[in-house]
Amino acid sequence: MNKIIIIATATGVLCLLFPLSAFAAGFAILQQGTAPMAQGNAFVAQADDPSAIFFNPAGINQLKGTQVYLGATAIAPRAEYKDSLGTKTRTESHIYLPPQFYLTHQLTTDLAVGLGVFSPFGLGTKWDAGWAGRYAATSSDLQTFNINPALSWRVSPELSVAGGVNVMRAAADLRRRLNLGAFGDGDRLFKGADYGYGYNLGLLYQLTPSTNIGLSYRSKVRVKIDGDAEFSVPPAVAHLFPNGGAYSRLVFPPSLFAGIAYKGLSPWVFECDLTWTGWSTFEELRVDLDRPVGAAQASVSIQPRNWNDVFAYRFGVNYRWDEAITIRAGYIFDESPVPDETMDPSIPDAERHIFCLGGDYRFKDFTIGIAYNYILGEKRDKNNTIPEDITDDNNNRVNGEYQQTSHSLAVSISYSF
Repeated sequence: MNKIIIIATATGVLCLLFPLSAFAAGFAILQQGTAPMAQGNAFVAQADDPSAIFFNPAGINQLKGTQVYLGATAIAPRAEYKDSLGTKTRTESHIYLPPQFYLTHQLTTDLAVGLGVFSPFGLGTKWDAGWAGRYAATSSDLQTFNINPALSWRVSPELSVAGGVNVMRAAADLRRRLNLGAFGDGDRLFKGADYGYGYNLGLLYQLTPSTNIGLSYRSKVRVKIDGDAEFSVPPAVAHLFPNGGAYSRLVFPPSLFAGIAYKGLSPWVFECDLTWTGWSTFEELRVDLDRPVGAAQASVSIQPRNWNDVFAYRFGVNYRWDEAITIRAGYIFDESPVPDETMDPSIPDAERHIFCLGGDYRFKDFTIGIAYNYILGEKRDKNNTIPEDITDDNNNRVNGEYQQTSHSLAVSISYSF
């Protein structure tokens, strides 16, 4: 037990030190473990390592004794904008490092508990402060930190069910330039943080000795982000842009995972998953200000989103080379939740193809994992009036072609005792 306390404390400090943001599907982060990540996140019907707490907590009944898992993912996203003249602008290079920590313990042969600490959502896009779309977005940073205890019960030799609670902290830092006409440019910043609560459920069923099916559900989480609105403007208009309190409400979406795994061709294991994410919860990005700003003395800033519910299709395979080495590969096709009419440079989202590779190495009671993902976003044209709350000048709408790519490299180490 002392080992568990020491490891959990060290991991809590680690999670506070690393920035918890990334660039992913919408702004969900599914790089939550090296084994799932290496096989295309097709894992809900296997769920056979501690990252099952995220993907399907019913699976932790398969884990013997006590297991501790620590991992981190280096994510390097890039987005590119090409205007009608063919001029290209890219987001600034940046590496994000969301960590993962999982702890599982077998209480009895039929009952297991677990604890997960991870970042389920995040966003990081950083454009140059002087780029053509600076009035639409310069920097968007969303960080989350989630604590997820879970309990799994083996109802019968074939069926396990599980439930968990999620306590999530969300912090936002959204920056844009202000177009002040003859007075030049200013800056506006909204930043804040708060907590929200949700739950997750899981089911794992052995359909035949070689076939498992899995189901997992993560609920939506509502967060009221309390913070501040800050403005940096020339002295001549400073009285129109007072700093003050502000808040925004975000509803992080629910998700449903379903998968089937086949183990009948040993040493191969194949899995296909379907994931639904309820992004229709993201209807608008609204910031309410305590003190009105601008010539119109506006106290509310509203950007429509009207995102759609979407599916992701995940395919994975792993091959047990020997008792120590497992090789994994996978592919994901992610639908984009962002409709044409509300796409903007803060989230230049499109359909994504994700190519995955990795493996594990077991040595005594330790397992070392590595995984790599390459995300190739399809090219997408923006042709809408966003951001219409800035100006009617079409030059500020930065319509044109966008494309995103991302490299992700994850490592993990787990220990069982």
